[in-house]
Amino acid sequence: MKFNDFGMIKAQAEAGDPMFGGNYSGALTERERHLIGIAVAVTKGCPECTAKRLAKANQAKIDEAVIKEAINLAAGINSGFVITAAVKGSELNR
Repeated sequence: MKFNDFGMIKAQAEAGDPMFGGNYSGALTERERHLIGIAVAVTKGCPECTAKRLAKANQAKIDEAVIKEAINLAAGINSGFVITAAVKGSELNR
């Protein structure tokens, strides 16, 4: 089994995902694509994906402070979901 066996990989490339050598539509810059990719990878908890995304961002010379800000933003947004789920879950449990 290989990654290219799955249509999702082709779709990611066609959508311009920098990890898959895609063509850019121009709506997002390469820098924005890298930062979004890092935020999603850390949110999903995939160390291998995160490492690859970070390596690509470093190759693109994205400053570490910018990368850390993207990660902090993703963590902050996700913590909001965790708290909301806890509060709503406790309300539903009454």
